[in-house]
Amino acid sequence: MEIIVTVGKLEEINMLKEAGATTLIFCDEFHGTRAPGKFSKDELILAFEKSRSCGLKTAVFMNRIYTDVELELANEYLLFLKENKVDFIYYNDPAIFMLASSLDMVKYLVYEPDTLMTNSRDMQFILDQGVHHAVLSTEITLDEMKMMIENVKGNTEAILFGYLNMSYSKRHLIQNYCDEIGIKNSCLNKMDCILVESTRDGRMPILEDEQGTHIYTDYVLDAFEEANILKDCGLNAIRVDSIFLDIDVVVDACKILSGKSKLIREEFELKYDMYPFSKGYMYQKTNLVK
Repeated sequence: MEIIVTVGKLEEINMLKEAGATTLIFCDEFHGTRAPGKFSKDELILAFEKSRSCGLKTAVFMNRIYTDVELELANEYLLFLKENKVDFIYYNDPAIFMLASSLDMVKYLVYEPDTLMTNSRDMQFILDQGVHHAVLSTEITLDEMKMMIENVKGNTEAILFGYLNMSYSKRHLIQNYCDEIGIKNSCLNKMDCILVESTRDGRMPILEDEQGTHIYTDYVLDAFEEANILKDCGLNAIRVDSIFLDIDVVVDACKILSGKSKLIREEFELKYDMYPFSKGYMYQKTNLVK
């Protein structure tokens, strides 16, 4: 079972290795988004070398929605990743698939369209294109996840710990709001901004960067027990998304999911009671809670 973790800082690599991580996801300053940290090309090269020296696989986010004029940059970045022997490339824009096809790199691709991968037919179609694996939507139930995993031939991944990306707009919504009411926007590229709706009590992390506005769930998913159920169904990889989280809680979550810790869910939640843990949509459909 692969334990895949997003990385915010270079110094986290050894800690995550000891916690049981097998693959680390990094993000650069242009091609990726929705990551706990961003790295320059020189930092990425160092991160890849350091990860491989620990026996870890490497991955990158390439989840930007590209315009036509940006495709040349995307092609150059793919060549950079190929030269540096990256194991996996997470994408959602079909243009990346086409570019990767021309470079004989489809086998490194991981399709992650956020909330859209909700049925086995769509997933099988993607897997049949030759990508390494695809990521299940976080907005389906446990039973629906089980059915998808059991009904497809190919590799599958599920995000089972962390804040979940709930909404994305390429527009800069916070900036537009601030412009409308005449105040300075202090949230650009900040990890500590919160959205509170008038109809909900939860506090939703919101990130605005060069690529738009990203709104997250008001809870942290901790599907530890469900991970074992999905593993028995044939799930190949578990993701721990560390965005907005302290490294200590990420490390402990990795240890539980990798079997290196016997800490049970109740003890874990008590230890980190500053976080709003939840099972998310595991046992209730989204139309019942949205």
